[in-house]
Formats: sequence, C-alpha cells, structure tokens
Amino acid sequence: MSIVYETKWTGIHAWQRAGAKYMPQHAHDYVEVLYARGGAWTVYLNFKEYRLQKGDVFFAFPGQVHAHEATAHENIALLFPKDLPAYDSVFEHYIPQDPVLRGAVDAKTDTMFLEAVRANSLTTAYAKGVAGGYIALILGKLLPQLSLCDAAEHAASKEEKLIKYCAAHYKEQITLTSVAQALHYSPTHLSHLFKNKLQINFAKFITLLRIEEAKKMLRGEKPITQIAFDAGFASMRTFNQAFKAVMHMTPGQYREKYGKRGSV
Repeated sequence: MSIVYETKWTGIHAWQRAGAKYMPQHAHDYVEVLYARGGAWTVYLNFKEYRLQKGDVFFAFPGQVHAHEATAHENIALLFPKDLPAYDSVFEHYIPQDPVLRGAVDAKTDTMFLEAVRANSLTTAYAKGVAGGYIALILGKLLPQLSLCDAAEHAASKEEKLIKYCAAHYKEQITLTSVAQALHYSPTHLSHLFKNKLQINFAKFITLLRIEEAKKMLRGEKPITQIAFDAGFASMRTFNQAFKAVMHMTPGQYREKYGKRGSV
C-alpha cells in the first residue's frame, strides 16, 4: 500500500456514506474520526490492523499514518482541524494508546453524528459552525473514553519519523542521503524502508508531498511560478511535468477547475 501525506484539507467536513472505497496509507495535519455505523470495517493506524464492528469509532490524530479497507457498510467520517476550540491542546500534545472505542456510540451520540453530517451539507452562513458544534459535542462524549498518552513520550517508529521528517522538509532540496544523515540511518536502509514498508520510492514520495502543497496553493491567487518554487520544485519545467503526470492536467487547468471552488 503506497502512502501520501495530504495537505489539501481546509475547514470542517462530515460525510455519511453507504460504504467506502479502499483508502491507502496516508497522513494529514487534521483529525479524522471514522464511525462504523453499519457493520464490520478494517482500518489501520501506523501499519497496525484494527477490525471495527457496528458502533465502533476510530481516531487518527494529526500526523498519524492511517488507512482503511473498502466496506459495504454504512459509515460516517469526520475531518476537522486540530485547533478546534477547547480541544486544541488534546490534539497538539497527545495521541491515543488505542485508537478504537468499542461500542461507544449510543442513541444520543449517533444523533450527533447525523446532525453534524446534516449541517455540513447545508450552504447557509452558519452551517460549518453548527457542524463544528456537533463535532465538539461528539468529542466531549468520546474523548474521555479514549486512553491518551503524551505524544512527546511516544516512541515513534522508523516509518513515523521518516514521514514526519519528509513532511517538515519537502519544500527544501532534500535527498535520500540528506534525510538518512538527519535521521541517522544509512541511505540503503531508508531506500529499503520506502520500498518494502511504504511501497513507494523516495523521489515519488517527495514529489507527491510537493504536489499536494501546490494543489492547496493553486486554489488561492499566488502566481503559479511562485507556487512551483514555494512547493519545493527546482524549476517550472519539473513542476509542470510532475503535476501533469500525477493529476493528468496542468497546474493552470487545475486552478481553472478548482480555484474558485476551493475544494478537490
């Protein structure tokens, strides 16, 4: 399963789905909550497998690598920024010891999930605020049931260290050798780690990080030439080639299609 560090999200999102497609290993600087409302679902956190049953809730805190298998069962997904009022210190300084709450959703909490989805679907001026309010209520009910540990004391795996370092430095002209030196591993070891664990080579991983950042900036008004360099590309030619290879459109076409809508 390949991996990508997503940077595209903005705002609050809540979706109710009849099922879900396979989602590869990924990470982002948002909080993700998955509620298995209809039945069994297999999810992953930091490459460890968890099997959800109806009523279970899964948490992925910012920066944690996670994925899920396809499911034909109904589910609800919440995605929101880590600086959500009243909970920012939780998501900034802690991580779950176990990311799954078993049978945690009672009738009232289920209604809160549904109301968050309903509010998120509206286009009124206060809709996102209402959705955020319901998410805050859900967190108030569920977070006390979640065993948390100090993120600073968490013994990060090699994969976590690697992904987080790349996510922090991809805008620089980093190489496999420079990353290996920074993390005190050999380049050969990191190359094998990318190939065997992350199933993607280093160059492609860094390119995907840069493209995700460029996509976010392309939804704004910054000149495309400046975006290329700000995202870490060495030249416009390299940026255009890489962007088109991944997105099947030029950066200009992407801006024309998504710029005003601000979404993907």
